[in-house]
Amino acid sequence: YLIVERWNNGWKGNLNIPIPKDTISWKIDASFDNKIMAGDFWAGQKFWSRDKLSVRVLGNDWSAKQTAGQVFKTGFTVNYDEHGPDVNFKTLEITLCWADGTGCETCSPLEEEPKECSGGFQGGESGEEGAKAGKVQIMSKECYSTMPDITLVFSKYVEQIEVGKNFSAICTGNECLVSREEKVGINELIEVDLKYPALTKVVGILFTGQELCDVVPEEVDLSLDPTLAPGTTSAPITTTEPDPFKGCADYEIVETWRNGWKGHLHIPIKKDTSKWRLDAEFNKPVVADFWAGLPERWSNGNTKVIVPGLDWSATQRAGTIFKTGFTANHKEGDNVFIKWMKLKLCWKAGGCMTCDIVKEECSNPRISFDQPKNNQLEHDPKVLSGVFAKEVKECSNDMPPTEIEFSSRVKRLIVGRGRYRAACSEYKCTITTIKPMKMVAGTQLKIKFKAIFWNKPGKLVGLSYGEEN
Repeated sequence: YLIVERWNNGWKGNLNIPIPKDTISWKIDASFDNKIMAGDFWAGQKFWSRDKLSVRVLGNDWSAKQTAGQVFKTGFTVNYDEHGPDVNFKTLEITLCWADGTGCETCSPLEEEPKECSGGFQGGESGEEGAKAGKVQIMSKECYSTMPDITLVFSKYVEQIEVGKNFSAICTGNECLVSREEKVGINELIEVDLKYPALTKVVGILFTGQELCDVVPEEVDLSLDPTLAPGTTSAPITTTEPDPFKGCADYEIVETWRNGWKGHLHIPIKKDTSKWRLDAEFNKPVVADFWAGLPERWSNGNTKVIVPGLDWSATQRAGTIFKTGFTANHKEGDNVFIKWMKLKLCWKAGGCMTCDIVKEECSNPRISFDQPKNNQLEHDPKVLSGVFAKEVKECSNDMPPTEIEFSSRVKRLIVGRGRYRAACSEYKCTITTIKPMKMVAGTQLKIKFKAIFWNKPGKLVGLSYGEEN
């Protein structure tokens, strides 16, 4: 069924009916959505209803008998009031009855007219003859560096459409691909103004593989998932003591007085050594004495020191722990501490390794530490509690891994609110999300943490958020 010609108050159509078997008769039943003034079917006898809204055409003349394998071609004209509404078929059914007496078969060449989208699309008048206007609305649920293409499906063939500023469209058949070379964020409403042919409808909207024709745009709920109980989550508690030969060296203050302290160093020796070297910096001038390594070289106003192990202590045997120490005296009343301390061990067989005994404390303003409260756990000197806070600079579909490094070995790290989890190894802990978490630019990220150490209290010496140090 095809309309081949139109005029102000009517149209002409063709019917091409394939004949699978020899026929003895046929009939056409048609109804219209509005009253017609006149109509003519070119074959068969016509019986019109009084209201001119339906007609039955019986093929009992020369056209009744059709031969199998042929295509029966006929047609019709429809005329209506030029000043009234347009007229179209409401129903159109064709019945073929077979010459072999096996019955009849009925079919319709009309496809059910699809409804125009009503959720992600709002239609309207364009003010131009032969054109309709509308607006596509899609709520983005992800971050995209470039907006994914939007596929618009029309009820009929479309040669081209007009789209709003910054958008472009390419049409093939009854589909048009709408593109835009711009970023899209989470909960960003994408709006595309359209102008398209009046005789078609927008019947489909595809975005990232999802059909959004009747989906009303809604923002993604970025609050805590209600299925996750609030509270704390953590990595499983490690039950085995850390291997003393895995780390760099243990530093411990064993005695203090009004203007100084004594510290012990326990250095695990993995291979036979040929020499060693200790570098350190104090925050204020000191008078210190290291019990091994000569000669000491001081600089920067007696705050920096190099201790070369070239004396009797240079050679240490593999599998032992080299125990040494120092005393440090300073001006009474000053708060003095080691900012950093590095150890270099060189092997008898060749090669050297360098590691940190003490790292400088992280002074990033994004980290704040909690003061002890009445909770017993927080009174424990082996516990450090704090909050990492950061403004999200750009949209992302999940929080990047956040790594925190401490000066002492961590037994476990507890992270709160049910959103995060932590895994620790030696001095470092990595915080990730339990499930992907939408990160919207301009929002404030806060992660509460509680570090529990194996042997001695530690301080925070390193922090990275994704690739940002």
